[in-house]
Amino acid sequence: MKPETSPAASIRPPKIPLAAKVAITCFEAVLVPIYLKTYGPTNFLWFCDTALLLTTVGMWWESSLLISMCAVGILLPQCLWLVDFGINLLGVHFLGLTGYMFDPHLPLFTRGLSLFHGWLPLLLIWLLGRVGYDQRGLFAWTGLAVGLC
Repeated sequence: MKPETSPAASIRPPKIPLAAKVAITCFEAVLVPIYLKTYGPTNFLWFCDTALLLTTVGMWWESSLLISMCAVGILLPQCLWLVDFGINLLGVHFLGLTGYMFDPHLPLFTRGLSLFHGWLPLLLIWLLGRVGYDQRGLFAWTGLAVGLC
């Protein structure tokens, strides 16, 4: 005779903690309206902004495909953003990726929101460890990138 399993026993625990999902959702609830007002809707065509939005959806759905897409799409460019930002902090203009971060005409809070460029790559690496890498990520991101361009 087979032992009975309860429905609760067949439910797997989430791979991504609820607190992380809520935190990124709250962050975007602040960022999206401010970016819409400051930069306009076309700002969300930038790969980094698209990846931020997709990462949030990927976290809620625990989708390795969405998270893999974002990782292959922005890890290298975000590292360049970080290098450029760090060099700009030293007063040297390097690639010009982060010049807006030092524009006194933009509110400091709005510029501060852009610091997601620094933590998003780390979040994506952590998420890949939680949900795994989907090999379709590069192909899917390429299609999305063509559409965004």
